[in-house]
Amino acid sequence: MLRSAQFYKLTMRVYGRLMGSVAHVNTRQQQREQTRLQILEAAIPEFARAGFDAASLADIAARAGVKKALVQYHFATKELLWQAAADRIWHERNGCMEIYFAERGEEPMAGVRAAFTALVQFTRERPQWLWFMFHEAAAGTERLSWLIEHWLRRDYLTGESFIEHFQRRGLVRQGPPLQMLHMITGALTYNLLVAPQTLQATGVDLVSSASIEQQVDLLLAMIAAPA
Repeated sequence: MLRSAQFYKLTMRVYGRLMGSVAHVNTRQQQREQTRLQILEAAIPEFARAGFDAASLADIAARAGVKKALVQYHFATKELLWQAAADRIWHERNGCMEIYFAERGEEPMAGVRAAFTALVQFTRERPQWLWFMFHEAAAGTERLSWLIEHWLRRDYLTGESFIEHFQRRGLVRQGPPLQMLHMITGALTYNLLVAPQTLQATGVDLVSSASIEQQVDLLLAMIAAPA
């Protein structure tokens, strides 16, 4: 299981893929890109915590350690900043999952385990991607339509295709792929959302590597096709 230092190295590999080489970019361009990334990194937790309407550019600027005018220089509107923040966290999530798949091995269920582990590990470190969805789904905004168009529709298609693939191979029990997808993603992410109160109430740390491994093992056993 990845620890925080390993996860940081992993995401740096993803960022390298997304940003490309900056070896031939001049210092001023590098500084602009670094400032832009600082602002995005500040915007992600602010939008996730407060939602779009309650998040303020002033708070984002303060978290990023820059002036509000600099935020507006890089992102003309709050809407464009929100979209760029959503793009960043979804690209990051997908990139981390791709790396897991590349290292999954040849065992038949390794692909399923790799996908589950990748999602839990990423959500442990970056739960904000869930809150981007929750806020917009609850409000039914145009931003939800944007998320669906740019990311969520693709997520559904990819998730259902993934489940159907392993169902055809006889490794995962039969059932409507969409229903299976919601059951699986809920089982993988809900524990992380309730981890703080679970720790206080029971003393069990649901975000520990041991708990996550147990969580994945239990889910694999539950969805495995009957022998």
